[in-house]
Amino acid sequence: MSSKKAILLIGPRQVGKTTLLKEVINHQNHLFFTGDDPNTRQLLDTPNFSQIQRIVGESKLIFIDEAQRINNIGLTLKLITDHMPDVQLLISGSSALELNNQITETLTGRKWEYNLLPIS
Repeated sequence: MSSKKAILLIGPRQVGKTTLLKEVINHQNHLFFTGDDPNTRQLLDTPNFSQIQRIVGESKLIFIDEAQRINNIGLTLKLITDHMPDVQLLISGSSALELNNQITETLTGRKWEYNLLPIS
């Protein structure tokens, strides 16, 4: 955290990605968005920078869960990472291929990627 890079946590469904990230940010002031929510998808789909500034406000920590469900999420994350260096992004998603396709190119050099695998 606080590396000025987005932290991307991917892995299969039900391995504990959301639980882990919620525990990491427990008791910290943060914004939480989930791609499961249609309003979140609409809000983060293709915002311009002034809209992103209004959404983020004074928050310094943003957690976006199920990010693969949000169209164009890579461009939204790139705007935040490039123009709001004090904001730490935490992104999780269960569909690694979809999420990587949306984020890899736009966040090249701007992210740390971690895979969470199930315990057997």
